Amino acid sequence: MAREILSLQDELVTAAAAVQRQEAQAAALNARLTALERLQEKKSVELRDGRVRFGRVLSAMQRMAQFPPEALIASPTKPADTVRTAILLRAVGSEIDAEAGRLREELEFLTKARAEIEERRIALAETTDLLDRERRRLGALMARKKVLKRRADLRAQEAEARVAAIASKARSLRELMTGLEQEKKRREAAAPKDTPKEKAKETPKPRDVAARALRPISKARGSVPQPVVGRIAGKYGEKTDGGLARKGLTISTRQGAQVTATYDGTVAFAGKFRGYGLLLIIEHGEGYHSLLAGMARIDVSQGQQLIAGEPVGIMGDDGDPVLYVELRRDGQPINPLPWLAARTGEVNG
Repeated sequence: MAREILSLQDELVTAAAAVQRQEAQAAALNARLTALERLQEKKSVELRDGRVRFGRVLSAMQRMAQFPPEALIASPTKPADTVRTAILLRAVGSEIDAEAGRLREELEFLTKARAEIEERRIALAETTDLLDRERRRLGALMARKKVLKRRADLRAQEAEARVAAIASKARSLRELMTGLEQEKKRREAAAPKDTPKEKAKETPKPRDVAARALRPISKARGSVPQPVVGRIAGKYGEKTDGGLARKGLTISTRQGAQVTATYDGTVAFAGKFRGYGLLLIIEHGEGYHSLLAGMARIDVSQGQQLIAGEPVGIMGDDGDPVLYVELRRDGQPINPLPWLAARTGEVNG
């Protein structure tokens, strides 16, 4: 079971990355499609207006054509007026040619835009279909891992009950973090300590069953993966609607977007807490914790070991989902933006 859990963890990271790539592709296609549809609407209006103007000019020219240039010579007007009329007709003819050229270009552009819109719609449908398949595969992997995790760790329910009790008594996020730290110290103190003689008698575990070594986050500045595909809508330190300084980032996401672990660590808390809704706290060691709130579903449990990029939850399917991200060091919020790696192809519009 231990070997399969480690293997599944790698598969989950790969599957979650595939889901997020498809989400980014779908977001980019959708943004381009929206821009093209708006441009098509604008160009259609301009083309209609141009046709109306062109029609008026042609009507006027048709009326003027009833009096051919030879008739101007015999008309009872001054020679200077006749010359000016001829010059005006020549200028109008040039302007008509130019306007006709502009209308042709607009029509060609509109035709190309409509063709590209159809191509983008087909690509978006294919990407959405692939995204659905990747999500189903990811769901099956996560279900399998959850079953194995429950079988492998019989103490999980007891630990979750203690953490739930801490959360119910905490009146603020600071109190929750303090309670979690105290619970961690209690577990460490209660853990049996083997004597050197007992350790010598211990049968070494096979290498492929050994617990995965978690990387220190202190050296990961600038390379921590963004936990969800989306647009950063609010930055650390900015004023909120209530006038308070924001202690983390807010990321506007697609509906049903996949959320992944920010970095290697252990789940310290996973559940509902006060005004945060569903809250996930990951302990990274060295005094660092990351907090994720705003998900509609959390797919990991307290005490579970995670690696960077491993799926942890799903955003909601209603409205405009927003993920709240905090990074804390020794219990104090710090700016998470310098820690995040730039996401290739990120949608910023």
